[in-house]
Parts: sequence; structure tokens; C-alpha cells
Amino acid sequence: MLGLSKPVASITVDLDTSHHYRAIHGLPDRGRSECDGTYSVGVRRLLDLFAEHDIPATLFVIGQDTEMPAHRELLKEAHDAGHELGNHTYYHRYNLRTLSEPEILDDMQRGEDAIERITGAAPLGFRTPGYNIDDWLYHLIEDRGYAYDSSIFPCPPYYVAKGLVMTMLKLRGNPSRSAMTPPSTLLAPITPYRPSARSIWRADEASTRPWQVPMCLVPGVRFPLIGTSLHLVKEQGFQAMMPLLRRAHPDLFQLEFHSIDFMDRHDEGVDDLVGHQPDLSIPWEVKRERYSAIFRALKKHYRFDTLLEGVRSL
Repeated sequence: MLGLSKPVASITVDLDTSHHYRAIHGLPDRGRSECDGTYSVGVRRLLDLFAEHDIPATLFVIGQDTEMPAHRELLKEAHDAGHELGNHTYYHRYNLRTLSEPEILDDMQRGEDAIERITGAAPLGFRTPGYNIDDWLYHLIEDRGYAYDSSIFPCPPYYVAKGLVMTMLKLRGNPSRSAMTPPSTLLAPITPYRPSARSIWRADEASTRPWQVPMCLVPGVRFPLIGTSLHLVKEQGFQAMMPLLRRAHPDLFQLEFHSIDFMDRHDEGVDDLVGHQPDLSIPWEVKRERYSAIFRALKKHYRFDTLLEGVRSL
């Protein structure tokens, strides 16, 4: 980081369409539209907001969604504006790590190809669906030459809540189509690290494996700081935690969102999700002001850049 006055803050966004939220909540599948609201509304808004704050972000793209011309157009606009497009696989299978090696490699390759058709280059960043990763999957990511993976969410409150919700939905007869992560995830560091050869849950300073960039957690309590939880701490709480966050993330700070975080209950295609995604009840204008305040707080101590550039600065 020689010559740089500030460390990097990277805003990342998973571009999961409404189809995948219905899968998580065990809701009937409505099929796919020519332009999902998470793109026509969510991506449109996030691109405008990031431009306003001069933020080059990292967008994790599901390859299958690029089949829609309207989606490709927005992704091309994002690339031209300086945003990084990372691989979020082609199909976004929550059980990816349990599939056969040929199936996993095909899913990864097709996701890479979809992004390369838009940007002209293969992606160097990867994020697995549902934060569901293990040593075997990381080995395949490493073999494909990625510079980093950002899939680990070592958050006990999230892990317990997800397990309870999935159990409840199964008992009700409408099981979630998501999948649990390995409990060993909870042992991982909360700051960016290179995993050891023996375990991706352990850091090794001598390792040359791809960087792992976990989702942001408040140290100690490991409370998650992602798009949805920002509405619990609000901008005042986030700013109050900044000294603690800066000590915990001195070199690279990642803040993860999903494109649905830029929508509210009045937007197209989310009417059946409102009761399952409480943050949709928060008006977009409130979200917009909250995110803007948080971006301004980050900008006092960090410089914004893509996650790829962030790991290159480590």
C-alpha cells in the first residue's frame, strides 16, 4: 500500500434475481422474465447511486441472467462505468459444493464465459451461491486461476437463523431450496486472508492461494454488516462502530449488498416477497439516504475501489 493515503473499501453486490428469493423462501416459482425487477429497478438504482458517490463496485453476476438482453445491457453499462463483474456461477445452485466435479466446473466455466462475452476478459473474482463453500470447492476455484474468492460468512447469528428458518419451512411443507453451509465456516477469520493448504478456515501468511475476503462482521460479537442488517444499526450505529471497524479491517473493508436491497415493496416483481423480506417495507428513499450516509462515513477513512483492486493492494 505504499504511496496510498487510505486503505480500500469495496462495495460488492450479488445480482440475485427474484427467482432465487422464491427458492430460499419455499415460494412457487414464477419463472423468469425478460427483465427481472432486481435488474430493471435494483441494478438501475445502484448504478446511479454508485455514480453519485464515485464508487467503482464489484457486481457478482449469475451467468444465466445474461441470457436476457436487458440484463446484458445493464451489465455492459456497469462494466463501461468501471465496475468489476465477478463470477457468481451460471445457475446459482445453492448446493454447488455437493455436485460432481464435472458439474461444478461446467457451472463455473459457463459463468466465466457469460461475463467474458460482456467484458472481453474472464473474471478474476468468485462468489459461491449462499456463501456455501468448502475445501473441495475452494480447491477448484484455485485451480481455475482466480485472484480471490469472497464466499465465507463466519457469522453464528446468521448460521443459526438460517437453520431455524429452513427447519420451519420444511415442517410447514414448503421447504427452502437453499442449503446450509458447513459449520466449520464459523471458525474462519473475519478479515481478508490467504487460506492454508490444509484448511480454508485457517489463514497462513506463507500461503500463495487466492485471497479469501469474508463478509463484513463486527469483531467480537460477529454481528453481520450487510445490506439488510444496515437497517437495524442504521447510519448512526454504523458511524458509531467506525473506530472498531477500522481496527478490525485496516487494509480492506468489504460491504456486501444484494440488488434487492435497492428495492422496496412498491417495485415490480416483489409483491410475493414482501412478507419474507422485511427490508422491502423500507421505502427506497429512506434506503437511499441511509446508504449514502454510510458511504460518506466510509469515504472519510477509505478509498473506494473494486474488490479485485482491493486484494491487489494487500
